[in-house]
Amino acid sequence: MPALARRTSKPAAPTPHADAPGDSTHARLLAEAMKLMAREGMNAVSLRRIVVAAGANNASALHYHFGSREGLVGEITAMLQQWLEPRSCAGLEALRARPHGVRDIMEAAFGPMIEMLQTPGFGRDAVSFIGRLGWDFGEAGQRLSAKLHRRLLGLAVELLEAQLPGTPRETIQYRLILSMNVVYYGISYRSYLKRSPFGVMPMSERGNEARERQEFMDYLEAGVRNVPAAG
Repeated sequence: MPALARRTSKPAAPTPHADAPGDSTHARLLAEAMKLMAREGMNAVSLRRIVVAAGANNASALHYHFGSREGLVGEITAMLQQWLEPRSCAGLEALRARPHGVRDIMEAAFGPMIEMLQTPGFGRDAVSFIGRLGWDFGEAGQRLSAKLHRRLLGLAVELLEAQLPGTPRETIQYRLILSMNVVYYGISYRSYLKRSPFGVMPMSERGNEARERQEFMDYLEAGVRNVPAAG
């Protein structure tokens, strides 16, 4: 089990393309594009290479299914949003019915991003892909990322305003954006803990997932509070 991943029941495998579930070429193109773009960059991988990796017989298959690189990236993003958004939003909405604190809000908002790591068909490639949207796909990628996160982060802001009275709304929004970026970067490149300036960190070893997740969420909570998290 990847570090940071909480024990949960095995999630359902994602549906690559809800409108054409039987189109295996479409599904393979989505999967290979997500993997290659996540690992090498949104613009670093040629469309022809994606077609070859997907085993498509027709060189124009990608253009037929998606129209362009931006269309392909947009559909991959929509696929990931279909998985991520309902989980985060359901957790956040559920908090309205019970007592909760800042930590509960951060867990509900960002926990599913961490749990995506153990989802068949997604894993680190999906997390890295979402992170790269804002990093290396320009304004188009930033718009897609904003659409993906708008609803769940909006709910998080509403809940956090009640927990952080006197903190300006824009300040909470900014801290959440920073937290979101930390999540994607941190869990995408966790192997760095094995090669850190401090040597191999014990948290990177199998069996220390619970401690690593706790430390990570402590960091996120402290960041949004702007004070040290309670011990």
